[in-house]
Amino acid sequence: MKPEIATIDQHETTPAPAQEVEFALILARMINTLKQDPAQLRFTVYELARSKLADEISWADEGERKRLLTALEVAIKGVEQFSVREEGERLQAPELSQALALGPGALPQANNQIAVLTQTDPGVYTNTAWQPSPPSSTKRRTAAWLLVWMVGGILSAGALTAAIYLKRGSLSPVSIADVPPTPSVVAPAPKPPEKPAFPIPTDYGIYVLNDGKLSELDALPEQVPDKRVAVSTPVSKASHTILPDGHAKFVAFRRDLAANAPDRVDVRVVAQVRRALTFDAKGKASYLPVTGEWNIRNTAYQFRVRPIAGNPEMLLIQPENPEFTLPAGRYVLALKNQGYDFTVEGQPTEASQCLERTDAANGTFYSDCEK
Repeated sequence: MKPEIATIDQHETTPAPAQEVEFALILARMINTLKQDPAQLRFTVYELARSKLADEISWADEGERKRLLTALEVAIKGVEQFSVREEGERLQAPELSQALALGPGALPQANNQIAVLTQTDPGVYTNTAWQPSPPSSTKRRTAAWLLVWMVGGILSAGALTAAIYLKRGSLSPVSIADVPPTPSVVAPAPKPPEKPAFPIPTDYGIYVLNDGKLSELDALPEQVPDKRVAVSTPVSKASHTILPDGHAKFVAFRRDLAANAPDRVDVRVVAQVRRALTFDAKGKASYLPVTGEWNIRNTAYQFRVRPIAGNPEMLLIQPENPEFTLPAGRYVLALKNQGYDFTVEGQPTEASQCLERTDAANGTFYSDCEK
């Protein structure tokens, strides 16, 4: 037996189409979430809607109650017509037909707490499970808000899949037939970040990456001067990190880098002072060898900075040209005026790696080595 949907007498007062639209769309949204047993769950939702609406409009007079209940029945009729057309033969399940033949009381109730209404007059239902307490006149709600409230805390709404066109006195799903339902798509789990092809440090610090190995760099006590300054104050501390070649990248792991990362980082030359030119009391010049003294120069190689996926506090610092190698000599990675020291093994061949110091009466001066 095909389930019956209450019909609306054309001679009765027809509710405003806007209310029918809102009722129908909310019902359609609820039904869209109930896929396992669509027919039975639809009719459970209809009975729930009737029960809750009758409860909430107990404050209204007879005419207003009849108008709102009629609007709900029109919405139910239109939604059911569209659902039946979609399901076809699946709606003719014998179990559902038998249940419907027995009347509304045979329909399942959610958690045995949903009252079933019996129809005593066309468009008017009587609640047989409980008697609601009448709300104060200041709490009267609009019809659309009532239906939103009565279903909002019971079922999760699915995505709204179509628009419904209403004609006065009847609900005609014209445009909804042309719009395919939105399929329920489970968002794929986000892919874990790709593991870098190099080791990742576990402690904060600045590291040099060479030959697939990480080595932590020491910070010099002297600050790196502005590039407009030719040489820094003397550095007397020897370099502890020695690289076998100039194929170097760097991993910076600091808390402040997550919100304030630079675009580029300089690798500055640290030149060794080889000899000093001095003058005696008579003004005679002489050269003396110097050991254990270096100066940070404004000569620099610029490296690019890129983030490391999954590690917002880490940066990978590498040359713009992947084939670039640093010449033999001593350097500092200049990160926010702090220098991190290392040396590329080998005999320096670049002139920038060698300085001579002149100790004069009016000050100390530095120049490139003559040879």
